[in-house]
Amino acid sequence: MRKLATNELRLLIFFCAAIFLALNLLALRAWTGARSSLARDLEAARSRIAESQMWMDGASGISSSHEWIKAHPPQTSTPDAASTGLLQLTRAAAEDAGLKVTEENLLPSAATAAGDAVSLQAKLSGPFSGVAKFLFAMQNPTAWRSVPKLIIRSDAEPPNVLVDMEVHQYYLPATQNGP
Repeated sequence: MRKLATNELRLLIFFCAAIFLALNLLALRAWTGARSSLARDLEAARSRIAESQMWMDGASGISSSHEWIKAHPPQTSTPDAASTGLLQLTRAAAEDAGLKVTEENLLPSAATAAGDAVSLQAKLSGPFSGVAKFLFAMQNPTAWRSVPKLIIRSDAEPPNVLVDMEVHQYYLPATQNGP
């Protein structure tokens, strides 16, 4: 084999240095890619752990609610009986509070996220103190009623107000063999 000339030797050194640099850059790229992948995996694991912890905390908080629901279940009824009961209760509570019922509309029974419910849209008029008394009479946790819509406007006579509201009564559907 012949001896390399000076220019050829320099070219060989530059070529070897370029290959060495390219290999180092490829190794550095692979290392940073593995490092960022590991960081993403760690962050995903931390996120899963935090989410699991949140679910466990939520489950412990729900257990007391679940026990209360077992101790105070909604009434068992048919849709018609639940609608009739809600209508009678609304009229009686409005009368006790000194309110006048100006309009009532029973809505059909519907399955909601909270369970089966009947709804009543009502318009009332009377003193504001009567409205507060009426709302306290209607909303009782063990009665399984809620007032999701409530609009109060002032009437032409200052102490009186006009109320547009919707009341939901939740119930358990009765089976064919009885409650």
